[in-house]
Amino acid sequence: MDPAVMELEIGPGPEPGSYVARVLRSVGGGEPTETFHLDLDELVDRRPLLEASVLSSAVSTRRVMSDTEAVLQDVGRRLFDAAFAGSVGTAYRTSLAVASERGLSVQVSLRLTAPGLAALPWEALYDADTDRYLCRKEPLVRNVPAAHTPVLRIAPPLRVLGMISSPRGLPMLDVEVERERLEQALGPHIEDGRVELSWLEDLTWDGLHAKLLEGSWHVLHFIGHGAYDTATDEGVLAFVGRDGRADHVSASAFADLLDEAEPTPRLVVLNSCQSGTGGPTDLFSGTAAALARSGIHAVAAMQFSISDDAALAFSRGFYTALAHNRGIDEAVRSGRIGILGAGRGTLEWVTPVLYLRGDAQLFDLGSVPTDHSAEPRSPAPADATGRPPGAAPPRTQAASARTSTDASVPGSRAPTPAGERATRRPTWRRWALAGGAAVVAIGAVVTALLLIPFGPDPGGAGGSGDQPSTAELAVPLDVDWVDVGLYCTLGDEFVIEVSGRGWLDETADSQIGPDGLPAEERPEARVLPDANTGSVIGRLDTTPERFPVGTGTTYVCPAQGGLMLGINDTDLENNSGEFGAVVTLNQ
Repeated sequence: MDPAVMELEIGPGPEPGSYVARVLRSVGGGEPTETFHLDLDELVDRRPLLEASVLSSAVSTRRVMSDTEAVLQDVGRRLFDAAFAGSVGTAYRTSLAVASERGLSVQVSLRLTAPGLAALPWEALYDADTDRYLCRKEPLVRNVPAAHTPVLRIAPPLRVLGMISSPRGLPMLDVEVERERLEQALGPHIEDGRVELSWLEDLTWDGLHAKLLEGSWHVLHFIGHGAYDTATDEGVLAFVGRDGRADHVSASAFADLLDEAEPTPRLVVLNSCQSGTGGPTDLFSGTAAALARSGIHAVAAMQFSISDDAALAFSRGFYTALAHNRGIDEAVRSGRIGILGAGRGTLEWVTPVLYLRGDAQLFDLGSVPTDHSAEPRSPAPADATGRPPGAAPPRTQAASARTSTDASVPGSRAPTPAGERATRRPTWRRWALAGGAAVVAIGAVVTALLLIPFGPDPGGAGGSGDQPSTAELAVPLDVDWVDVGLYCTLGDEFVIEVSGRGWLDETADSQIGPDGLPAEERPEARVLPDANTGSVIGRLDTTPERFPVGTGTTYVCPAQGGLMLGINDTDLENNSGEFGAVVTLNQ
């Protein structure tokens, strides 16, 4: 039975820091409006702590409420108290009562019209009066305005195209494990003919283009690397380029590619880090929101990194609901409940995000043929003769026998107390834009929750995974940024040493070393005001903040991302020469 809907628009208020909550429709009737204030910047700044809290919760605890849940609940309560204040809150409770009398649930549909609001974890909304998280009791969606779209009536199977993109130079995904996980989640429905799963083998742009033109697909399930590009203010996904390295595809370009399919897939599932994150200035700049705005009816994404067990539990509950003709909003809620049952005390149910364009009922699956003489459908087999560029090789006995010291290797198992079975060890899948992935050790997360900075992994791995510990590179003076080839995880320490000489114009007296011009010269030409013009500076490819390097520095990573070096000069065109840099991970 379809849920009743309470659609709530939250937009800019009459003064800075103020917002207006307006009920557009509700089963309880009435369209009240309330103005509230919210410290958006402070809440956005708490995202890293909140993500750490959610990840660490995968380890069960005997406490009534762990410190990790207290962090989540505080954010959820603040958001609820702000958005559901006064008459808006009354309309919500009236809707719950009316729906309950009719035997219905209430879909809470959030239409966020003020830039920056999309970056907040609205899935954490917590009603202190009833002691419940909204998204665990009622379907909660992020609404993208659209005209009514008829339900797509299809004869089973529901056709799912799976894509696992693991290009060289980024954290290597265990492709076989990822395949097995999705196949396991869909297994019962593949066997009974409700779902058909096919795998994309050519993971390039051209490969997906050809596959979309080849047949009709109802769902695209992407597993891989995603991030938010602050330079372009847009979400990106990492495809495999023709050279096997990452081809970073913007959300807008991805949407255009999907539109080539006839019909366009109604549902896209993004199982990648930060695929559900919204931008601070462009309301629809996040990958998921951009796809929904482009015409994709529903996009399910992840706003935080997610553990392997939680990803499996979500997919199982999510696709089971879809296979039984539930609406997409109910399917996401079923996925949350699946995660809730995967581990006592887990908070990872807050990680999935659903952007919905139009109605929640995407498909109407007819009855499954009862011809039992036919062989059950099964996923397309992997290519036994070779893999596309960037795909992980088959697992060997040695690769599957990793010990706990490999905790920082993507896909490996985190350290486990002696005596526990290896299969119960939690694995963190930390997908990001470039470089190796980090496993967040539980002790480090607890330290972070006490607001003490993370330190390097005590086992010495530090979170750098299989990446080399040293890089040597040239930093040309006429190039904007150079990729070092090393990856930062929170708390990693890099020693950077730079030498050489270059010129800021064609004259001999413009020669400089890595420290650039004297401090008082040409300050107007600086990218980083606190560093000399022409000096070497650094940054991560996931954050806008720059830091001075000069002839050398020790850099402690404040976040995760690919390390880059550049020149502190806004006009690079007439520069010449290059510096030599040696970057070492301090283990």
